[in-house]
Amino acid sequence: MQRIGLTTGGLPTFIDVGNSFGAPAIVEDNLMYQLVQNKKRVVMMGDDTWMQLFPDHFEKSFPFPSFNVKDLDTVDDGCVQHLLPSLYEDNWDVLIAHFLGVDHAGHIFGVESTPMIEKLEQYNAILESENNSNLGLVAIKLKVVEVLKNQSGPGGLHENTLLLVMGDHGQTLNGDHGGGTAEEVETVLFAMSLKTPPASIPSGSETSCNSDTEGKIICFSSIHQLDFAATVAALLGVPFPFGSIGRVNPWLYALSAGSWNQPRSGAGQKKGLYLEEWMQNYANVLCINSWQVKRYVDVYSASSVIGFPYEDLVHVSNLYAKAHDSWLKKMHSSGRENPSGSSGTILNDLQKQIDAYSGFLASVAHLARSKWTEFDLTMMGIGLGILLLSLLFHILVVRRTNELCKASCHFGKNDDSTLRFISALLVVAVRGCSFLSNSYILEEGKVTNFLFGTIAILNLQHSISKKEAITQAVTLLLLNVVLRCAIEVGLSKQELYSRLFSIFPFTMLGLEGQHVWMFIPEILSVIALIMVAYILYKISTRTHMSFLKHSVVAATILSYMLVAVHWTIESEVLAIPVIQESVGRNLLPQIVYGIGFGLLLSLTFAQLLEKKISNYRESTFIKTLALVSIWSPTIMILLGRQGPLVVLACIVAVNDKVYFSTAYCIIHMVNLESKAKDGIVHVAYDPLPVTQWNFLAVCLFFYTGHWCAFDGLRYGAAFVGFDEFNLIRQAILLGIDTFGVSHILPIFALPFLVVFQYPKYPSSKGRRTFFMKLSQVNSF
Repeated sequence: MQRIGLTTGGLPTFIDVGNSFGAPAIVEDNLMYQLVQNKKRVVMMGDDTWMQLFPDHFEKSFPFPSFNVKDLDTVDDGCVQHLLPSLYEDNWDVLIAHFLGVDHAGHIFGVESTPMIEKLEQYNAILESENNSNLGLVAIKLKVVEVLKNQSGPGGLHENTLLLVMGDHGQTLNGDHGGGTAEEVETVLFAMSLKTPPASIPSGSETSCNSDTEGKIICFSSIHQLDFAATVAALLGVPFPFGSIGRVNPWLYALSAGSWNQPRSGAGQKKGLYLEEWMQNYANVLCINSWQVKRYVDVYSASSVIGFPYEDLVHVSNLYAKAHDSWLKKMHSSGRENPSGSSGTILNDLQKQIDAYSGFLASVAHLARSKWTEFDLTMMGIGLGILLLSLLFHILVVRRTNELCKASCHFGKNDDSTLRFISALLVVAVRGCSFLSNSYILEEGKVTNFLFGTIAILNLQHSISKKEAITQAVTLLLLNVVLRCAIEVGLSKQELYSRLFSIFPFTMLGLEGQHVWMFIPEILSVIALIMVAYILYKISTRTHMSFLKHSVVAATILSYMLVAVHWTIESEVLAIPVIQESVGRNLLPQIVYGIGFGLLLSLTFAQLLEKKISNYRESTFIKTLALVSIWSPTIMILLGRQGPLVVLACIVAVNDKVYFSTAYCIIHMVNLESKAKDGIVHVAYDPLPVTQWNFLAVCLFFYTGHWCAFDGLRYGAAFVGFDEFNLIRQAILLGIDTFGVSHILPIFALPFLVVFQYPKYPSSKGRRTFFMKLSQVNSF
């Protein structure tokens, strides 16, 4: 998406986010197209997305696969391999080398990680270091800056070369990007020209100057992404892209001002003449820049259905007319043989001219940002209306289900059940209203955890009043506290052992603390996986369905074993041969995926061929457990070593039966209001358990390191088992990782909330009530 803005000079829309994955070719006018049309030779190396965006624009290209975020070196090594030889060749006008190691290191390891430091040091070595041992290349002394300097003399290969080192986006402390925070939208641009710029240039934008360690004054400026395409087009002498609304940046334009290169020494008057010449040329460039932007605004307003408001168009038109009239007068006066005015007056007039054009361009950019980032209120109203209608339909379905359930159940009404119903309704209303807040997106995990804790406190109060299930109520409350702390860890990509290592000074005790803590998550994850497999096996010994016992359970336990082997081979602690590592990295996860898919197909056919059964309760329990078992290996291997711990935290054995621990506690709360007699359940209507179940699922979403933003996607999970990028395949894996513990497992496990309220062999009326209650729970 950033490359779209950088090359077109326009504002990327929300739809353009999709172009970050499997991007189609850019068809609108852009910088690359103008370079090709004007016979500029472009060479590209690095990220292969450039080939998708600009398939026929490069004289030579060296693309490398870029979507495997676990691969830190393939793209960078390819750039290193071709960059230095290209600097000695005279067959290009523009050379693009797109490194990706820093971006991938941030996604996988975070900003404060060792791989990130190593990547930054490698880039420093590529630019200027004498020692290239970190590059992994033998007998190649790669120093880009030195090569440029050595060939920058008169007639040299790089006499007029401008070096730009920049990032196309920033990164959060977690190493992600895609949001709107300053860390994500701001980055650094380093520009180096071997020409001497004018003594001073018009500010045009705010600058800040500080002294470095040697006492030299270092000034910093800023450039908007919109301005990049226009600036580079002006530097290379090609037309501006038609849709560009950016301004030629004065600082970058001055760096490449070779035709007005001033002497290192000389009279102040002569330097003033060079500055006057530069300012005149810059004013002329801004004149063309403003004309192009005005033409685009006029064409857009005439052809667009919505366009810009009339008042705004009049305002920008007046600004342009005023600036253009001033330029015409200046050109008319400069055509005289003896133009009046001193040098200071001429410079002042030029500055006013530059400010006039800059004001027009800034006004257009502000207008575009304010209007193109607005949403269609009419369409938003229609969407909100559809949402309300769907909610109304949902409420009607729930009411009808309740009526049918009441006809089959004996409901007891009391003040306590009414309070719990109102509490559930109030908590859901609070969560719904929270969605109207922009900041809620950033704090949703904490807010949901607070609401989950609120229900846990209500459950504790209810249990104390009933003098039953106090242990389960306290367990839910303690689980909420654990989730609250875990959500904080989940919002950071730094591993837990790294955080503990920064807290506890193991080195003072003579221990290598980092190595000590590296063992803990690996050992705990394998132990948790073994316990999950053992509990699943114990379930199968107490069921009567051979399909579950001999097929689902056996295949699931086999998948657990493969997951454990996969993590063992990928362990940083163990030294695994390269051949075995490659097998464990890709083949074993693919086998796990295949087993899961095969079991889903088998379960589907088994359901279609199933004969009439009498024990609906056990059948529902078995099928629910089978679905959860089938999905769990895939979800765990995508979540990484935290997966078994999440699943284990949700499982507990009680009285030779296995329940999801949270489900067990919530079910016990339900059973306080339920009493079965003769296969008929006498229950007080209580939506609070389903509400709590939903909040738990949301908490698990944030606990596993996800959050509701594009930079909250765990892109590395899409490549577990694969090195090559395939849009559909990687999208499926990323979707399973994102919604595995928040949607897939909780939804499939919902029947557990109903199963244990009913006797093992319900009567015919009880069976009808069972399915009505099951429909009621799922409707919520």
